[in-house]
Amino acid sequence: MHRKTPPHRLGALIDGIFAIVMTILVLDIKVPHDMSVFYNITMEHFITGQLGDIAIYMTAFITVGYIWMIHHEEAHFIRFTDRRHVWINMLILMFVALIPFSSALQNRFPRERDAAFFLAGNILIIGVLKYYDWCYATKARRLVDDALAEDDIISEKKRLVILPLTALAAIAMAFVNPVLSAFVLLLAPICSILIGIK
Repeated sequence: MHRKTPPHRLGALIDGIFAIVMTILVLDIKVPHDMSVFYNITMEHFITGQLGDIAIYMTAFITVGYIWMIHHEEAHFIRFTDRRHVWINMLILMFVALIPFSSALQNRFPRERDAAFFLAGNILIIGVLKYYDWCYATKARRLVDDALAEDDIISEKKRLVILPLTALAAIAMAFVNPVLSAFVLLLAPICSILIGIK
């Protein structure tokens, strides 16, 4: 049996990683130091040319923010952690930290199906791991408060399935239109809000 400890240090690590990842995302949008190569282009045209990068950045930022929000809300129920729980979260954080690279691939190769697969696949793995994380923590009230209602556990499972299903929809969209694939990921936070699953 794994020794249980308070989850405070794990929570601090999770918040730190998410903060770094959300900051790094914007670094993929670059303004060249030598603007002389754009001597015949106005700033308006230059910014218009960056709209694709900005859109991918915003999509990735909202997706990462949504994943962090799930972590944040579940933290109210998690009373303990153990070695396996820590490792599950390490795997989640590893793939969260990969999102800036995944979104950069989508930026550089917007019409390439493999780039769309990589980003959506990354989110799919995070979604599956988050679902497993909650199942592990709540099985027999292993890491959560004994008073946590079964309805709340089931409700959270329903919400957690939204992210991997959305990622699968993004993968399917990549076959049709790789450019739009990343934007399908926005359905996860939108659906979570519209359905009203807490």
